[in-house]
Amino acid sequence: MNRNEINIWELGDKINIKVDTLFLNDINKRIKKKYSTKKNIHQKLIMNYKIPFSTFKAKMKLGYKYFIDLEILLNLCKLLKISIFKLQKNIIAYKIRGGYNYIEKPKLPIKISPIFDMLIAHHIGDGTVINGKGRQPYFGYRQFNINYRNLYIKKIESVFGKLKYKKKYFHNKNTTRIYFPVVVSNLLFKQYNLNVNSFKSEIARIPKDIFNKNKKHKLAFLIGIIIDEGSIDSNLIIIRLKNENLIKDLQNICNQLNYKTTIKPGKDGMFCLYILSINLNEFYNDYLKLIKEYPEINLGYKQNKIEEFIKRVNKPKRYVKGNKKIILNELLKTNLTINELSKKLLITRQGIRYLIKELIKENKIEIKSIEKFKNYKYGLR
Repeated sequence: MNRNEINIWELGDKINIKVDTLFLNDINKRIKKKYSTKKNIHQKLIMNYKIPFSTFKAKMKLGYKYFIDLEILLNLCKLLKISIFKLQKNIIAYKIRGGYNYIEKPKLPIKISPIFDMLIAHHIGDGTVINGKGRQPYFGYRQFNINYRNLYIKKIESVFGKLKYKKKYFHNKNTTRIYFPVVVSNLLFKQYNLNVNSFKSEIARIPKDIFNKNKKHKLAFLIGIIIDEGSIDSNLIIIRLKNENLIKDLQNICNQLNYKTTIKPGKDGMFCLYILSINLNEFYNDYLKLIKEYPEINLGYKQNKIEEFIKRVNKPKRYVKGNKKIILNELLKTNLTINELSKKLLITRQGIRYLIKELIKENKIEIKSIEKFKNYKYGLR
């Protein structure tokens, strides 16, 4: 399957739906007009879908508050000559049969947007596949940053519709894992002919069809990986993975987007993809255009880091000696870390680190305290 729109009957088996009351009322009127009784149409219906008459009768009542088997309504539409696209238009919620979580106010047919492809990137990055017995596989996504967790929910809802969970567990501060709706998980496999192994971190690859998509899809996929596996250091975007083939795939995407990159081996068997500073402005401008159309693609705090580095690159250069004086002036006010000085003065951390070493040699400053993660605070001697 590789189309731009997917209808609900293409999601797989065992889908249950709720439909608009007026639409269900119309079906009941047509049954009475064409078949006189529900018993008569039930005899036709069970040729294709086995269901006891008592169950069928209950499900067709206007006050029925539960979900109805999609197969029942599809077969009724065929018998009553109602367009299945009209049925789809009148669906107000759907879920997997036997499941608790469902999608309300669904966006049907489902559009394969750049955010759809970004969700695949997230499931490769910080995702897991839950493959329990008797259930179709579905995705979990672990994210410690609450802003990114909420954006993940918004991405799902922008593609599929409003999520209704049995418990509002993703609002719990102690919960870092969110589960992707079972009812549409299968679509992420089917769309690009993937399987549960396609999302294992050691062997995952970018789906081949992504390389043939337009710029928006490729950029959204790349941003998804940057959110989960990337870091911003100096004027570089760095993606570190143990999967060398996936790193090369990402470099291929960058090449297609005209971003210059290099790959270098890192520590502990890691491979590092560097998106070079020469393309930082171009990447950022492409991102700003994309986020206008798809706000859920937001890079969060990593966007702020990129903006800081762009300001540093574009600011007028100062002589090193002048920079030393500026650092001393800041340390006169309060003790600061390298990161704090870098942010205040719009000078790269490498530049600040070099100048700090020089000032220590000159006996003008010293370490005053050690903060979290061995961040030294410096002050005047």
